[in-house]
Amino acid sequence: MSILNVKKSVSALIVGLLISSSSFAAVSNEINESLIKKLESLKVDVDSISESPVKGLYEIVSQGAIYYISENGQYLLNGDIFDLDNSMNNLTSTKVAEIRKANTAEHFAKIKDFEKDMIVYKAENEKHVVTVFSDTSCAYCQKLHSEIPDYNKLGITIRYLAFPRGGVNSNAYRTMVSVWCADDQKAAMDEAKKRRSIKPVTCDNNVIDQYNLGVALGITGTPTLFLEDGTMMPGYLPANNLLQAIEQKK
Repeated sequence: MSILNVKKSVSALIVGLLISSSSFAAVSNEINESLIKKLESLKVDVDSISESPVKGLYEIVSQGAIYYISENGQYLLNGDIFDLDNSMNNLTSTKVAEIRKANTAEHFAKIKDFEKDMIVYKAENEKHVVTVFSDTSCAYCQKLHSEIPDYNKLGITIRYLAFPRGGVNSNAYRTMVSVWCADDQKAAMDEAKKRRSIKPVTCDNNVIDQYNLGVALGITGTPTLFLEDGTMMPGYLPANNLLQAIEQKK
């Protein structure tokens, strides 16, 4: 399950997460198998469970996101832990950043495997290549797309991978499948980004694999940009600002 859909399981976990009577605190150095099985039964993928900075709470890492569970396994918390004695340091976001940095380094190399599937708007005088995980229903994705001529004019090639934020059951997913399956992908993308209806078509495609790669990279929203060195830049940037960010990385 993607990190975007994990939250949908929170209420079910709070109501129904019951584990065996053995003490979770007593197994701090090993994964509690009963808890893992319960989480997996709710289609929540667990990467790791460890002690959190707060006594009585344990930290669950699930596909780049962090949740906290009570010692008895009954309550799941979704939120940030702040260290009030250390300048309100957000311990949760710091840990998430560490996880994403590691995940990005590991998974960014896999982007190359998707190059043949990208929808590319190539700059005539190409100097830089930026990979954009995009959702056709996202307002800032639409804004970025409307300014592709500006990016291209500065020598920035924009190449798209699909990241329908609502997952495989969303209208955006179905639209993006139609875009990737269209005879003229760029024309279909142009229409979809203008919020115009496009012909619904299907074919052998890997839109879901593109989405899953984005999840593995820690993407939580769109657009998310990746520079050639693997730097992740969440959110829309005007062409001049993007060029400045790229050149500052040199």
